[in-house]
Amino acid sequence: MEARILDSEQQIVDIKESWQKLYKHAINSNVFLSYDWITTWLNVFKNHVTAFSIISIWDLDEIICLLPLYKRVGDSTGTFWFIGSGEPETAEVCSEGLDMLSVSSFNSELSQLLTEAIDTIGLKKLVVTNCSKDSQIKSVFDQLGYRYLKEFRGNRYFIDTLDSETKLEKKTARYVKAAEKLGITYHSVNSVSDLARTFDELKHLHNIKWRQPDHPSIFDNTSFNRFHTSILQALLVSEKLSLIAVKKGEQTIAVNYSIISGNDLVFYQSGVDTSFKPNISPGMLLHCAQLRHARTLKLKYYDFLLSKPPTYKEGITEHSQPIYGFTFHKSSFTFFFQCWRNAIMKILSNLRVQFLGERHGK
Repeated sequence: MEARILDSEQQIVDIKESWQKLYKHAINSNVFLSYDWITTWLNVFKNHVTAFSIISIWDLDEIICLLPLYKRVGDSTGTFWFIGSGEPETAEVCSEGLDMLSVSSFNSELSQLLTEAIDTIGLKKLVVTNCSKDSQIKSVFDQLGYRYLKEFRGNRYFIDTLDSETKLEKKTARYVKAAEKLGITYHSVNSVSDLARTFDELKHLHNIKWRQPDHPSIFDNTSFNRFHTSILQALLVSEKLSLIAVKKGEQTIAVNYSIISGNDLVFYQSGVDTSFKPNISPGMLLHCAQLRHARTLKLKYYDFLLSKPPTYKEGITEHSQPIYGFTFHKSSFTFFFQCWRNAIMKILSNLRVQFLGERHGK
């Protein structure tokens, strides 16, 4: 085995087939670690990237492990992020399940190669915004002796497709019957022309609900919109997209944007006409439709991704998993300095809340 560090666009293009083969056979595949997602993100957010270093471990002519990292503009020397995270909050694409993409669990030979590669790129600090405590990356950096700070981000909520009587289906049963009586129809996107039209409808419905005079919708952000315009086309071509609309005649009432991710179907975004009468809960109808689609494809979970409790997702899912943000430090000094700084900031924040509370109480 050998480690290769990819730091140019051409090198990434050259390994596309190998990356896609790794994704197909990896034990932890998810769309946020796929070739299309990573390369689209790099293209759209390249102005925020100083340099990238994708660590790849090869066994003869096959990649068996991939760690896609980059340096963000303005960060201190030696600080790295996962590609797909760290973009401006106003354009955040919310990549989840950040991890090493690997065909097997961690072992000593892989550890040695990763250690050498990490030293070569000069990694002193790694920011991982979204992963589980059981992730490969957590295990690797634990064994490499890195200290870390951990922050609870929320829970990943999901439904097991093998569950026959789910909360979601029970709560939506009467709406399904009402929708049938109204002649509501479901439309799945299968062509480029359908994609453009349905994506525009999703954005329109989403903007009606969330756009405010002093608070633009996420789709008002040029970078976010450009990212999804591009990734949707790639997902459609690779047959990983599940974009479904519910309609009453020619009127689109709601759109659900979900993605086949490894062995799961993940719900990513939606747009719903909340003014439609009678209320048939079109968003929930689409979740049921996507759950049925996941079962048809024999996928394992219908995944609602991350939310902080309390959330409506708790009432329609049976399963959840805590998700954390980790910051790994190579140096004990920088680790303890960050701990000290965080403690001071927390104290100041509490004092500010207390002060404002006393002022309002007068």
